[in-house]
Amino acid sequence: MFSRNNLILFFLLLLLLFFGTWHLPQSPATWFDEGINLGIAKSLVEDGVFSLKVGPGEFIEARRFLITSNYPVILPAALSLKFFGFNLAAARAPMVLFLFLFVLTAYFLTKKLYGKTAALMSAALIVSFTPFYGNGKNVLGEIPGLFYFLCALLLLAPESNFKKFVLAGFFIGLSVATKPFFLIVPAAILVGEIICHRSIKRIAALALGGILPIIFWLYTISPGFSFAGLFSTFSYYSNSYASTEFGSLVFANFLRFFTESTPIHFLLLFALFVVFIFWKQKKGEGIKEVEIIFIVFVLLALAFYLKTPGWYRYFFPAHVTLFLIFPAALIYLFNKKTAIVLISALFLFQSGYTISQRHTSIYYSDEAENFSKYVMDSTALQDKILIINGPSAAFLINGRQIYQYLQINPILFFGHANADDYQYIALQGAAPDGFKEILESNYIIQKQIGHYALYKKSSQ
Repeated sequence: MFSRNNLILFFLLLLLLFFGTWHLPQSPATWFDEGINLGIAKSLVEDGVFSLKVGPGEFIEARRFLITSNYPVILPAALSLKFFGFNLAAARAPMVLFLFLFVLTAYFLTKKLYGKTAALMSAALIVSFTPFYGNGKNVLGEIPGLFYFLCALLLLAPESNFKKFVLAGFFIGLSVATKPFFLIVPAAILVGEIICHRSIKRIAALALGGILPIIFWLYTISPGFSFAGLFSTFSYYSNSYASTEFGSLVFANFLRFFTESTPIHFLLLFALFVVFIFWKQKKGEGIKEVEIIFIVFVLLALAFYLKTPGWYRYFFPAHVTLFLIFPAALIYLFNKKTAIVLISALFLFQSGYTISQRHTSIYYSDEAENFSKYVMDSTALQDKILIINGPSAAFLINGRQIYQYLQINPILFFGHANADDYQYIALQGAAPDGFKEILESNYIIQKQIGHYALYKKSSQ
């Protein structure tokens, strides 16, 4: 129990507890997508409706275009909200639990593949990695989806075991249901299974286990099943930002891997992974199935990232996955002593950077809380308030007649587009087309808090 390895792991978990719970409501800043998930969880608790409330008794019906992070994330958040109230700390508490579960699962998987030393170094790199908290503490799906993915990999084994494979398939299904990004998980695992085993029975067992969570996922986003609806759903997922400039977008994102620090960091890790696999193959050593799965997963994640607006969180799942291989690759290509020195230096650098970023606007913001409190203090129960692109504020404001308008992409919006019938309008960021003129002519700004602004109807 008190071996050196166990003490190091205990220290890493303590560090995770500190970073994971530090100013949990404010760190990191709330995101637009997180606000939508918070609103869905709140609607589920308050109204028993698995959708976002956009007005008293009004919920978005086209859920397939709204709900991207799904029940494996939202249900734990909703359960926590039911017991601890509608606040950011309660909503994010299950995400902190997912951070622990992911690190432990990553440790045991790496230990199974490469031994204790590599496993501890992988855990150290993950725990000290700043984006691990910037992406993992939000009520989003990256870390939960990766946790389910790693659980599936832990259950894969060379020998046939029907029950284990069905359970592995169940975790694959949960990963897919977490958010559409993880549709690449079954694809990566299928490639690994075909290359390493070519067993119809294994693949059938995995598919059998994944059916139930995937069917439930499809039901939550589209209760009235139709092939046309399914096609439109996946068509939306393939281009959720309604981008028409794919060539320039892909090129700009590609350049980031040579001009920006975080993508360069990712590229170096991936390059070492490729050299590690190439060198093993050259020496005639077998390549593990999990290694093949990780290569395919990373490549598919990169392909997914290139078509996005370029936010780093879109390749974050692949980035953090590489930490499971990086220490083992260093040990293999160099030696254990060199690997320990390099990983220790990287751990110290990453930890220092995480601490240094604790008060930056990305990793710390109390704007949503302060603004919501101001709105509740400045308005009456009977006031009708339209909140534009501020779902996190809408989640935090209670006891008011709240209406919402959300601009998802240039051609997709939900909620109330008419801004004439409200005593107040709350706005996050720039006013969408059609609202700026109304705000200038019929409303006066009452309060600006960071990116949020509260407008009051001038006739009052």
